[in-house]
Amino acid sequence: MGKVLNITKFYLLLEWVMWLAYINLLWIGSVLIGFIVFGIFPATVAMFTVIRHLLLKDTTGKQILKTFALTYKKEFFKSNLIGLIFSLVGYLLYLDFLYIQNMTGATYYVFQIGLIFISIIYFISLLYIVPVYVHYDLKFHQYFRHALLIGILSPITTMLIVMGLTLLYFLLVLIPGLIPLITTSIFAFIIMGCALIGFRRLEDKQQSAITTL
Repeated sequence: MGKVLNITKFYLLLEWVMWLAYINLLWIGSVLIGFIVFGIFPATVAMFTVIRHLLLKDTTGKQILKTFALTYKKEFFKSNLIGLIFSLVGYLLYLDFLYIQNMTGATYYVFQIGLIFISIIYFISLLYIVPVYVHYDLKFHQYFRHALLIGILSPITTMLIVMGLTLLYFLLVLIPGLIPLITTSIFAFIIMGCALIGFRRLEDKQQSAITTL
């Protein structure tokens, strides 16, 4: 019985490795189709969507290509708009950090602390924006607020994501040959998998609060 269970787990692991490698190839191809700049964000949304479906077991490996392609086409413009907003904010933060280098004394430290705080908020929002976007059906402006709020209200989940990405970094340093094969898909798998845990916890808390009332 134990051997059968181990074989099943090993088969499932190999299946996931195969799926992640396939999704990674789809992501790379879709980025190139969008001339890189316009392909990154819709390809990333499509990748997260597919991985979410696989984690929730409401799709199969045979449907990966279809789900990916349909999502890429459907979310092309909206995902690029979200990506543009985050890119602009990130660039402005970068310019601000360059600007305060010319300051001295207490003014420098005040602005530095403020920018670090804003950067943390930006980083949390960036981690959750795509998982929130593919998991919830909201109005466009609500995705940004929900991404930040969920990130703040789920510190353990956020820490799990950071730890997972850190481990991924060290893995790729040790085995750089994996970089072109599964980097982006594992990146998405870690974030989406942890985010789903956070979503479930928040939804359970909301349900408990409603039941109590």
